[in-house]
Amino acid sequence: MAKFVLFLRGVNVGGVKILMKDLTELLSDAGYSQVKTVLASGNAVLEAPHDNASVLREHCEALLAQHYSRAIPCLVFTAQEVHELSEDFPVQLPDTHHEYHRYLSLCASQEDAQQLQLGATALDSTQQTALRGRALCWVSPKGQSLESPVAKLVAAQSRRYLITTRNLNTLVKLSTIIRAQ
Repeated sequence: MAKFVLFLRGVNVGGVKILMKDLTELLSDAGYSQVKTVLASGNAVLEAPHDNASVLREHCEALLAQHYSRAIPCLVFTAQEVHELSEDFPVQLPDTHHEYHRYLSLCASQEDAQQLQLGATALDSTQQTALRGRALCWVSPKGQSLESPVAKLVAAQSRRYLITTRNLNTLVKLSTIIRAQ
């Protein structure tokens, strides 16, 4: 049995409504154990009877498509990847006069994350970013997250790549749940 975190992209926004209790039931009925959802944005910790993230992703996307009659893209990260992403955030907060959110734009592959990083470094911006595994790490002042240059880049690139963004606090919660199970 291997632990994974499933990140659904684009749920509970834009009219795509998925109740987390329904997601838990769907995954449990499909044979996954210790299913625990976090927040309403489509995050699920689960234990699979195999250690193949690609197989898990394909199976979960098929389950979701069949159940909801629409494609719902997923990203699958191992427990170890989530632990690593939740520790020692690699981007310094710009100053102490404002409050900031720390974000991770999660990608399907390290190559996709590298392409996203290239785009971010090409921006004429002082907004710092860092690459960590399959994630682009970045910060934004509270209340300006959707308007920041990196956020706009991520939104534009999400038409080309499978990307979903989560707050660092979410990754920390997921890592804590995995450790507690």
